[in-house]
Amino acid sequence: FLAGALTLLILDRVAGTGFLNPAQGGDVLLWQNVFWFYSHPAVYIMVLPGMGILSEVLSIHSRKPIFGYKMVALSSLAIALVGFTVWAHHMFTSLNPELRVPFMITSMIIAVPTGIKIFSWLATIWRGKIHFHAAMLFALSFLSLFVIGGINGVMLGALPFDIHVHDTYFVVSHLHFVLFGGSVFAIYAGIYHWFPKVTGKMLDERWGKVHWALTYFGFLGTFLPQVVLGILGMPRRVAVYDPSLQWLNVVSSISAFVLGISFFFLLYNFVISIRSGKNAGPNPWRALTLEWATSSPPPPHNFSGDPVPFDDPYGYGTQASVDYLNAQLGIAPGIPHLAADVHPASKASAHASGD
Repeated sequence: FLAGALTLLILDRVAGTGFLNPAQGGDVLLWQNVFWFYSHPAVYIMVLPGMGILSEVLSIHSRKPIFGYKMVALSSLAIALVGFTVWAHHMFTSLNPELRVPFMITSMIIAVPTGIKIFSWLATIWRGKIHFHAAMLFALSFLSLFVIGGINGVMLGALPFDIHVHDTYFVVSHLHFVLFGGSVFAIYAGIYHWFPKVTGKMLDERWGKVHWALTYFGFLGTFLPQVVLGILGMPRRVAVYDPSLQWLNVVSSISAFVLGISFFFLLYNFVISIRSGKNAGPNPWRALTLEWATSSPPPPHNFSGDPVPFDDPYGYGTQASVDYLNAQLGIAPGIPHLAADVHPASKASAHASGD
């Protein structure tokens, strides 16, 4: 669809056709429909992999099974399907009035499967044995930021409010809370979680937490003021704005620099960890999923022999899971799972995780 929209635009500009030119019998709304029919589902395409990362990280670092696993999986399918029915909320101000209410309804319905995921993740970490590693901090940040972005999205789905804040900084803020607060924070969580498996080295936790703090608070300082700016009516894509809004723009701009600088702490962490980081061992998080049943980094073809998977890859908190994890370290079965949290046989495991 995006390629088709660009083809129509290029033909109008180069070949003199009139697909999108009202003066030649075309319709400019054709561009918006074709463009947004692709571009809005593309947001979910970018967020859904991050949601998968989050399910892994939250379960492993809180030592609990994923709550409502089947509903979490089905909600991904629901998001993918409903995502193709919401594109016209980008055009509320120019849409046929008879179509506004149906698209308002579909725009709000997509919050249902998203809400199922949020509540399932909250139930997953509820009363869990949470380990606040950098990976977990980024995963928890995803939850808080994505909830804000989701609430903003429901507000934008409401026709009267959307017309008021259309093309203002409220929309800019919403997009970044969903995409950056969702996708990027989930990617960061995945990097800190799987870096030991890829390289055989642990990322430095102290620098990881500095990176998290600068990223999280820099993000909030950048985009929370934009929520207020949008409600106050500041339009996007303008270089001049009302002087009364300057202080909010200054806060947002300074925080944006902090957010940008935070990335260099991750790069620095990469360099020092690869050069002199602690050896991770095969399973530093004491995880049950199959990738942790091989060496770090993995050998060619991933496994040296036939891997032995655990029956339930998210079945934490049981004696069977403790025996399985201890068997990877050559420890006899039967040790109570509470005592296995910091077993001295593996310094990396003792530092990184528990059961």
